[in-house]
Amino acid sequence: KPLFLSRAVLTGLAAATWTEEHNTILEHFAQDPSEPILTIFIDPCLGLKLGLGMPVQTQNQIVYFIRQAPVPITPENFEATVHFGTVRGSYIPALLRLLNGVFAPQIFRNTTWPESIRNHFASHLHRFLACLTDTRYKLEGHTVLYIPAEAMNMKPEAVVKDKELVQRLETSMIHWTRQIKEVLSAQETVETGENLGPLEEIEFWRNRCMDLSGISKQLVKPGVKHIESILRLAKSSYLAPFMKLAQQIQDGSRQAQSNLTFLSILKEPYQELAFMRPKDISSKIPRLISLIRIIWVNSPHYNTRERLTSLFRKMSNEIIRLCCHAISLDRIFEGYVISSKEDLQGCISCCHAWRDHYLQAVQMHTQFSRWGWVLDQTSIFAQVDAFVQRCKDLIEVCDCQFHFARWEDGKQGPLPCFSGAQGPQITRNLLEIEDIFHKNLHVLRAVRGGILDVKNTSWHEDYNRFRAGVKDLEVMTQNLITSAFELVRDVEHGVLLLDTFHRLAARELSKKWPYLEPYMAQHSGQAHWCLSNAHFLPHIGTGEESVHTYQQMVQAIDELVRKTFQDWTSTLDQDCIRRLETPLLRISPEKAGMLDVNFDKYDTLRGSFPLCLS
Repeated sequence: KPLFLSRAVLTGLAAATWTEEHNTILEHFAQDPSEPILTIFIDPCLGLKLGLGMPVQTQNQIVYFIRQAPVPITPENFEATVHFGTVRGSYIPALLRLLNGVFAPQIFRNTTWPESIRNHFASHLHRFLACLTDTRYKLEGHTVLYIPAEAMNMKPEAVVKDKELVQRLETSMIHWTRQIKEVLSAQETVETGENLGPLEEIEFWRNRCMDLSGISKQLVKPGVKHIESILRLAKSSYLAPFMKLAQQIQDGSRQAQSNLTFLSILKEPYQELAFMRPKDISSKIPRLISLIRIIWVNSPHYNTRERLTSLFRKMSNEIIRLCCHAISLDRIFEGYVISSKEDLQGCISCCHAWRDHYLQAVQMHTQFSRWGWVLDQTSIFAQVDAFVQRCKDLIEVCDCQFHFARWEDGKQGPLPCFSGAQGPQITRNLLEIEDIFHKNLHVLRAVRGGILDVKNTSWHEDYNRFRAGVKDLEVMTQNLITSAFELVRDVEHGVLLLDTFHRLAARELSKKWPYLEPYMAQHSGQAHWCLSNAHFLPHIGTGEESVHTYQQMVQAIDELVRKTFQDWTSTLDQDCIRRLETPLLRISPEKAGMLDVNFDKYDTLRGSFPLCLS
């Protein structure tokens, strides 16, 4: 126990409580040759912990004891059997600190080893340190060149005489060349990103600017310049490609800084879009396009066709992403038909507005600018068009829920009530149709994770299967409507069925006795009233022909009435109008205080009196 604890260097270990459980674990590790490692660490919640293996959770500090031989550990063989040490922080940075600070200096200064073994071991150690350095800083998004310390204190003239040492330095420069090539080619990777937006583009150039400027500063360090002078003196063939890439780094750093400066004008406007609904984005699009045109016209490095096409494509990606956030697939498939259709229509309108504003900018740019607009419009709007079609598919899903399952906005409408002996059977058939539809909808909903992903081509197969099921339901519904109309008794009953099947909800016409004009007959007048109030009936060609025929018939009847009246008036004498001035009542000359009828006896006999009164 003292041998272990005296070698454990751990913050807080002195104040920690050592228990019998710790003694048991320590004794087990010492006596059991099959246990390869013992770790000691202080957990922020559980305190001092001993473990036979690495801890499951990341710890800030770990003391490790590694068994180098499968034998029990005793005080006599402790030094030869146990390898120990302390790791602070992340494992990879800790390992790099340990190698650079402890092992590498001792190995490179060692002169007791045979020359061949020393050269071989040093070569592999340089390779490992180069890879470890690269990996350690890539975790933070940086590129750091590993500079061998082996020849730093030697003059170039003395180094070139050691061919093995020159080869090790060339290996380091080859690794630098590979690292620089990866950084320069990283731009191609981001430009082909399909789901990235303008903000990601800005962040890429910010990181690229930091990375390239960091590499530029490293390239002028004394250690790099010293190795360059050694390999130049040795006439190494690897120096020229490295110097060429180093110049590209310098140029790339200036370009990255310029691109970042111009792209930064897009950051604030695009950040504002993150809090807006799709229907409100349209008013912001012209300004965004104008800012991109400013970059196009003024940027010395970002004005290429490929980069501008990619930037506009990223703008399409951003609009699609914002629209996706505004669409709730759960609400769509849970029957919120009305509100979901409004959201989907808003997304479609937003995408159409983006295309319209873009085309307006193209026209203006072409007319008033000396710069031609030669961007790939198909590439810019390919995913937008696919997303619009996806929204239309979801609108169709909403419509089907309204038509076949009575869903309106999270609630189902009441089930229609059918009268007659066949009413219950019609109701059962209607419920069967709803049940089949819900099963098809459940299958479609199972793939909702990829519904809004326009690159998910499997959606087309799933949606086509759903549409095929809907077509079968349309045939079943049509047959149900046909069978229901076979039992129609009168026009009112037929209009009621039309209304029921159109809405697939119990919304009946008024049961009150309708008001009819005096000239309308009772039964035909009721039929006219029912048809006039059936606002849901579609306008078709046959209906328009029927209305036209009706109007012609009314005109013919009016002509017949007018002609009949004219024929009758032609049989009257010329003074018949004057006789209307004669009062129908007069004071009786024979009986004081009484009235007598003053009818024209001649007209009364001819039958004109009733006609005149009418």
